[in-house]
Amino acid sequence: MSRIHTLNARGNVMLAAIRNYYSWTDEQTFKEVQRFHQDFLQILSGKGISYDELRTALTPQTIKHEAAFLFDEDRCNPDCIAPGVDAADALFKLLPAKTTHSILGGELIGDDKDEIARRLLAEKAVVAKDLNFKHPCFCYVLYVNNLSSETLVAIHEGLNAHSGYLGYVPCTYASLTKTFVTMGLVNLAIKRRNIVILGHEDDRPNTENCNLHLHDYTALGLEIRSVQSMYFGVFLSYKPEQLLLQETDDDLEIAIRAMSKEAAPLIDCTVLIEDKKFEYLTTAKDGKLALAGVGHMTKNELEEAIRFKVRSNYLYSLDWRDVPATAESAGYRGSYFNIMLEFPREGGEPERVTVALEFMPAGKVLRVVTMT
Repeated sequence: MSRIHTLNARGNVMLAAIRNYYSWTDEQTFKEVQRFHQDFLQILSGKGISYDELRTALTPQTIKHEAAFLFDEDRCNPDCIAPGVDAADALFKLLPAKTTHSILGGELIGDDKDEIARRLLAEKAVVAKDLNFKHPCFCYVLYVNNLSSETLVAIHEGLNAHSGYLGYVPCTYASLTKTFVTMGLVNLAIKRRNIVILGHEDDRPNTENCNLHLHDYTALGLEIRSVQSMYFGVFLSYKPEQLLLQETDDDLEIAIRAMSKEAAPLIDCTVLIEDKKFEYLTTAKDGKLALAGVGHMTKNELEEAIRFKVRSNYLYSLDWRDVPATAESAGYRGSYFNIMLEFPREGGEPERVTVALEFMPAGKVLRVVTMT
């Protein structure tokens, strides 16, 4: 089976609704999600796209940045068909030719007085002009991931000339502002070098490539590739991490069953860090926690930090491994996934760590495999 970089049942209810309607067992859910993913891979391959080359656009990267670029719709080009099109055109012109990104878009949400929106933005935004939008619903957001430090600065400086550009919210690290800004966004596209990947209608065959957006990507020299929205929405939708404290939801439940024929509530699972692994992580000169400056953590504290993070309902790199035994080696079978941890550091940005875990439902154990 192929690794599923990300699976979106947070903003896409299709899999959860079908699972509920047909009363799928855990094993049926596993088989159907895996079959659906294999169909998707064939579609991408037929369009000359490598799924693995999209990984950096579909999963958070520890050494790359994410940002939400803000535009005042009232100050965008009035001659453009829509403010979002004007903003997207300006952004895409500044994205490097050889890079890969997910781009999300939408408007801010807010109450009548929009006090929460303005307070949160004031805490985090890097302001180019001001934050004097009329109402949050008139503040258009374009969210981009997998940005180098240099590219982020170049985009910010390049957008300064745009009449509607207000500034950006740094979204590399977790914050209430990041959660607020991303709550109303939808996935627009993936840019992979000179190709832009979009979703199209489910009744349009996947042999076609169609741009349903008002934005003219071909005018920027980009080639259009599109897949049916049911595939795009589930497998090509990046999910910015948010500060959610639910014990479970559809996104988490489907993710568990996408990598395992057996399921157990993750909230009931204990985290296991083997003693030798913990010693290496905290004391070796190249151990990740030692490098992060948090080598003082106890094993119980680290296990609890991982267990708490699992509650944030973002699992990625979902991997079901079933390797048969051969004369040269023993076979193995297991379910694996990744999460992202952040450790605060005095006088600097948090240290981000990718934790790879083995899901062992029979014993309700999450075993730490690596931390990178």
